[in-house]
Amino acid sequence: MIGFDLQEVAKIKDAEKLLQKIALDGEIAYIKKFKCDFAVHVATLWAVKEATYKALGVKEGEISYKEIELCHKDSGQPFLVLHGKTKDIFDAHGFKKLDISISHQPSIVGAVVLAE
Repeated sequence: MIGFDLQEVAKIKDAEKLLQKIALDGEIAYIKKFKCDFAVHVATLWAVKEATYKALGVKEGEISYKEIELCHKDSGQPFLVLHGKTKDIFDAHGFKKLDISISHQPSIVGAVVLAE
């Protein structure tokens, strides 16, 4: 299944509050390393988590944003780690892997997640 999400950065009124709602400690630390474009990075994380919801076929509120963890390899390549109920749903679908692609510009960000 494929999940796709776009976010307009300008629509995020309180990036810090949104970050606290959706992010795990490691994600917060990663984003706070970037002094500029803070809202772009928060919007990107949100798009990733929304795209993951869609790839897994779940609705908002069914699982926690904090059960989807965006990580990065040393090369910078993103990958996802699922926790709790979200991991259980992934396993119940018989999926074996998640692929992710992220793109961001100053005004809009997007993410695609493929669950196979």
